[in-house]
Amino acid sequence: MTRIVRHTLALAAGQYVARAVLLARGLAAAAALGPVGAGAWNALSLILDYGGYASAGALQGLELELPGAVTRDPAAARRAMRGAWAIVVAGALAFGVGIALWLASGARALESTWGAGAPALMLIAAWLQLVVGYLQTSLKAQGDFARVSFSTALQALVGGGLGLALVWRLGVWALLGGWLAGSLAAIAILIRSPHRVSLSPGSPREGLRLARLGLPVFGFFVVSLILRSLDRMAFVRYVGLASLGAYSLGLLAAGLVLYLPEAAAAVLYPRIAAAASGDRDALRTRDEVVRAQRTLAVFLPLAVGLSVLWIGPVIGWLLPAFAAGVPAMRAIVLGALALSAGTLPGYWLLARGQAPRLLVGSAGVLVLTAGLIFAVAASTADPMRVALASAGGY
Repeated sequence: MTRIVRHTLALAAGQYVARAVLLARGLAAAAALGPVGAGAWNALSLILDYGGYASAGALQGLELELPGAVTRDPAAARRAMRGAWAIVVAGALAFGVGIALWLASGARALESTWGAGAPALMLIAAWLQLVVGYLQTSLKAQGDFARVSFSTALQALVGGGLGLALVWRLGVWALLGGWLAGSLAAIAILIRSPHRVSLSPGSPREGLRLARLGLPVFGFFVVSLILRSLDRMAFVRYVGLASLGAYSLGLLAAGLVLYLPEAAAAVLYPRIAAAASGDRDALRTRDEVVRAQRTLAVFLPLAVGLSVLWIGPVIGWLLPAFAAGVPAMRAIVLGALALSAGTLPGYWLLARGQAPRLLVGSAGVLVLTAGLIFAVAASTADPMRVALASAGGY
């Protein structure tokens, strides 16, 4: 269990350093850009969020297959990585074409504030994030958690730090340029790992095989992403960017809640996948998951409860223009706490072949939540009601 704790804390430390920097950047951006600008930035970030899924399931298939293949058949592991990379490259190009066509169709919500250059740079950031995701997936399967954690922290320190330092002078261009620089720095660290990961595309057939293998998991994650971004879509469509700006602070806080269970899941998922394929002791793996879940169940609600009590005075002191969003922030944070309880069990089921069942259930929740959120947003401009609808979906 000591190694699990060490790896979890290493990943969590990297992610929390990243989240702390990004939180500071978010607060600075909110103050510098104002509610309308902060809302526009949050809407623009949808490109980055959805661009990470342009791999079409290949990375999810790689996560399932690579941990066992690394020890069982190194040659097969290399073929799998190169095949997955071929699909990642093709998916990135297809996603770029899709964004270009969407903007050309006359949908101007993402460029109404800063022009077409902003979504174009965000698309490049999404491409670089795909590279980071491929490298991190490959290295986690090979046990290089320290480098993965460091790359996550470095990406945020460089990218978020530059944005934080320059947003008052350069506005959104500091946020975009800083993140591009941070992504390049993370890639430079990852490719220097002693566990070599090829950036030469392999057989598309191998990549498609992995994509089919990972498709149920991919579908579940896509549904989860849509579920967690429905409120932003509803604000863009019905409520307005100014309200989304105040609301977006709650999304930052929800991310903090979810980072620790996701860090634990990132460490345990390769082990669960290896156990499911017979390459690791199943009882030992289950015990590790149960202990991690119990630890999170004790400490995370305590931390969230204290945060909910103090979040109002802190926002009122730091960003009084965003104080109207505090009630919605509390609702989103508590919803995220409820969602976090299912993180590790969800990853356990995904790695053990239960993704189709989870996908069906989560798709049903998505349909109900989408109907509720969009109905609420269409009938009222109150962010609190949208937050309650979103938290209900969580």
